[in-house]
Amino acid sequence: MLENMPISAYAEGTSLVHRLRARTKLLLLGWLVVMFFLANHHPFHYGVYAVSFALFALAFFDAHISWGYIWRRMRLLVILLAIGIPFSLIWTTGQTWRTFGPYVLNYHDYKLPITVVVTYDGIWFSVSFTAIFLLLFLSSMLITTTTTPVALSEGIVLLLRPLRWIGLPADEFGLMTLVSLRFVPVLMQELNQLMKAQISRGASFSTGSLTARIQGIATLLAPLLQGALRRADNLASALEARGYGVTGKATLLHEGRLRWLDWLMLLVIPALTLLAYLKL
Repeated sequence: MLENMPISAYAEGTSLVHRLRARTKLLLLGWLVVMFFLANHHPFHYGVYAVSFALFALAFFDAHISWGYIWRRMRLLVILLAIGIPFSLIWTTGQTWRTFGPYVLNYHDYKLPITVVVTYDGIWFSVSFTAIFLLLFLSSMLITTTTTPVALSEGIVLLLRPLRWIGLPADEFGLMTLVSLRFVPVLMQELNQLMKAQISRGASFSTGSLTARIQGIATLLAPLLQGALRRADNLASALEARGYGVTGKATLLHEGRLRWLDWLMLLVIPALTLLAYLKL
């Protein structure tokens, strides 16, 4: 499970998606979020979701990311969504689509009739929110897979710099994003090492009762938190020793001016999704 974390799993490449600026991908992600919100309020219109899935399929194909790699990192989310779909179908009220039952549940001498009512609103709620979760997960995977953490933090800084006039520390926020992206795989690796150390001493995290498993996992929290605080303290000392500050104008290594490919994507993708929202 620890090896399936998609965050910061950058894969080098020279595809069109890799050559896009980080802020171009972030702007497109923001646009897609807005379109998903609008499409969710437009019942039984699947155009935006279908076009978005097609665009992501083309992007992953262009970036040479295998479908097996994508499935290994999203299968847990698919399982969780599949578990939640029946409950959303049953509990969402609205105009009735179909009624199932009544079914009689026998418990000793008690008989409880159960009728399942599936509504149109429940169907649309399940389909739309499942599509939104999957699309947002795919977008985050695509960005982190085709963009280095440094370029991603620089893109966030450039997008937030106009907000400096209201006091937002854009450069510090970019550094915080970079440190977070760097720390997640490090903490996952440290957690994996702690689990192996505990297993070598006879601990078990996959057998026994649920209470025993929770107690076994709880024993990892204290050393993991201690290690995270120690790493954070060392990083703070290293930044202070190097004279880090945000008073000067920081130079950027990866994020330059937008190129023709960036402008093309910023025009084509919004146009396709908007056309799908209006026509499909």
